[in-house]
Amino acid sequence: MWSKSIIIGSLILLSSGWSQTAAGRISGFVTDSTSGESLPGANVFLKETQNGMAADPNGFYVINEIAPGTYTLIVSYLGFSSWEKSVVVADGTDLNLDVALSPSTIDLNEVVVSGEKITRKFELQPSRITLSTRQIKSLPAIAEPDLFRTLQAMPGVLSPSEFSTGLVIRGGNTDQNLILLDGITVYNPSHLGGVFSNFILDAVKGAELIKGGYNAEYGGRLSAVLNVTSREGNRKKFNGSNSISILSAQTTLEGPSYKGAWLVAARRTYFDQILKNTSLNVPPYYFYDLQGHVFTDLTSKDRLSISFYSGLDNLIFNDFALKARWGNDTYSVNYRKLFSPELIGKFMVASSRFRTYFNLGGNSGVLSDNIIDDQTVSADFTHFTTSTVTVKFGGLRKQLGLTYNNGFGDTITFRIDEHPVEAGTYAKIKWLPVPWFIVEPGLRLNYYSAQDQRWYPDFRLGLKWLLSDDQYINFAAGNYHQFIETVQDDFNPSMLDNWMAIDHSVRPAESTQMVLGFEQYFRHHWKLQIETYYKNLYNMLTFEDTRATVDEEISTDRIANMFTPSDGYAYGLEFFLQKSAGKLTGWVAYTWSVSRKIMNGETYYTNWDREHVLNIIGSWVPNRKWELNGKWTFQTGQAYTPILGVYLQNLPGDPITGFRTIPAGRNSGRYPPYHRLDLGAVRHIKWRRVKFDLNLQVINAYNRKNIFQYYYLLGSVTNGLDDDNDWNPKKDDINGNGRADAGEPHVDEPDEGRVQRKTVSIFPLIPSIGISFDL
Repeated sequence: MWSKSIIIGSLILLSSGWSQTAAGRISGFVTDSTSGESLPGANVFLKETQNGMAADPNGFYVINEIAPGTYTLIVSYLGFSSWEKSVVVADGTDLNLDVALSPSTIDLNEVVVSGEKITRKFELQPSRITLSTRQIKSLPAIAEPDLFRTLQAMPGVLSPSEFSTGLVIRGGNTDQNLILLDGITVYNPSHLGGVFSNFILDAVKGAELIKGGYNAEYGGRLSAVLNVTSREGNRKKFNGSNSISILSAQTTLEGPSYKGAWLVAARRTYFDQILKNTSLNVPPYYFYDLQGHVFTDLTSKDRLSISFYSGLDNLIFNDFALKARWGNDTYSVNYRKLFSPELIGKFMVASSRFRTYFNLGGNSGVLSDNIIDDQTVSADFTHFTTSTVTVKFGGLRKQLGLTYNNGFGDTITFRIDEHPVEAGTYAKIKWLPVPWFIVEPGLRLNYYSAQDQRWYPDFRLGLKWLLSDDQYINFAAGNYHQFIETVQDDFNPSMLDNWMAIDHSVRPAESTQMVLGFEQYFRHHWKLQIETYYKNLYNMLTFEDTRATVDEEISTDRIANMFTPSDGYAYGLEFFLQKSAGKLTGWVAYTWSVSRKIMNGETYYTNWDREHVLNIIGSWVPNRKWELNGKWTFQTGQAYTPILGVYLQNLPGDPITGFRTIPAGRNSGRYPPYHRLDLGAVRHIKWRRVKFDLNLQVINAYNRKNIFQYYYLLGSVTNGLDDDNDWNPKKDDINGNGRADAGEPHVDEPDEGRVQRKTVSIFPLIPSIGISFDL
């Protein structure tokens, strides 16, 4: 496979030619002085020339082509004291200078602002959102702060419903996002109920979301990339933190190890234990997460690290003979090598496994079992060629195993067992031909073994115009391919996603994207970002039930026999205004968007189409003891398929009359608009030497009854119940027992024999309290 990547060899040779220079160079790593953890994104620059960069994901920086002379090297990072040192550079100087920054409570200062202004000039960042743990924790949350819930408050990012923490980004389904934890692909990283995603925040250093137009280092998905980075652990001393809320408890432990550090975090919900001996008929559901990282520095240039994550959701409801389990297990070994100040490489061997198991009705009921195994090897290199040229190249190979068994009783409805190889190799160049313009072309060659055509090229391009030190125009475009995907069901959105690997009978899913944006920074800590995008989507798998009950069983030897390929498109305009420092921080995010799907010549709304979305986020710190925060969200109602009517049916041998609904056009109806206010407060407490945080939240503060779903029931005029919900306990409760009874007004009325539409709402007003403390 690697022989196909001639472009990479050419770039390496080109890089070697460019790197020949007699000028000086300064390079090193930036870390936190209290824990030894790296600080990616730290601003490093020379005061006299304003030449510099943001430290890479390893905390590494290099400043090339420095003319002989004396300079002031400045390193700054938000939340840390700035560092500066006078350095002398001569011809051929190759100075290694590692920098440790000390945490500080001082607000955003002029040095930090200047550093960010300089490094922004050299970074292409269309559609890019970078979040630290500190920012995520400043928002109100149910039970505890959550990464995905924070991302859903950004422009262009939605959840499929209030019941989910999945990410719908710019009209793309949840499976179209590449989600990485330290380079490992994580499948379906969310828990039931829409409260928690899989990642434990105390074990996360930061996250970068690229909403579209991402370059050649990423592939295999159509819409977006979320790259989550684990904390490395405290290499200076042992430390621990704990938190307890109404729903869950978690603990994080970390400390030094041989030439490195380790960190382990664990979380479990416990309402299954609290409710198991009560009279409440609540399914005993729980989940747990276990996340960790350990590393050792073999030398000053070589680091070996291991990352892992394991999580499981377990739902057992014996009253309905329901058993459901789903979860992820991921492991990776990473080796980072600093070959020279210009060249850094990262090598990874990883395993990721996701399984969903669903059984309703026991041995004679419905059974669904889906497993995806992903064994990955990869290599990535960054060459800091000159002060104006950076080259990235690399590749990966995935051995995939996807099995999907679906049956009813002893009958197998269909069985899929695929073991394709997916691979890719890429190269891209970031080049500043002039100080006010950045160009970043990229090429990715994708390989997939289960297709007659096995190679698929992806072309990527990023551009940035610097109108001034604080004004930029960004542009990105590219085409993308996806070979494994979940099946979409327009009528019945599934609780659990099942993954499929395409075969030779269908084309791989494809997309093309274009992004154009404007950025403005002003008054040191204000940011305005306006972006527009357009996206075409092709060959998405959709379930379409066209069979009658007398039809033969579906043939499962071809994907095309089971699912219908569909196309779509999405476009929109996003507005983002953020204040990042001071006692009052937060943002306003507005999105106007269109998301459509095309199948069998019919164009209709996707399940996640929302024309207008507005999020207002605020966090106020009046003093050192209190933090107050709030979030208000407004969204256009979600599209759904209404019904034209029903027909009654009496099956032989069944005395009960049933009914079937007659659907109208796909997603031709709308739920009422969605809006919700969440409020929170944090009280910082210090007792003796222990620091506590008392967290208070009110979710859905004005108790908005947002519609999650409509469903239909056939009422009765003889069952002694109020089937149409018009019984008033204040006026109609003749028996005084607080419930509707036969003979009371509005019970067993003539109109109750019709099919009744009911509503389901998820979150009422929910007060929440939690406490966290350090050991």
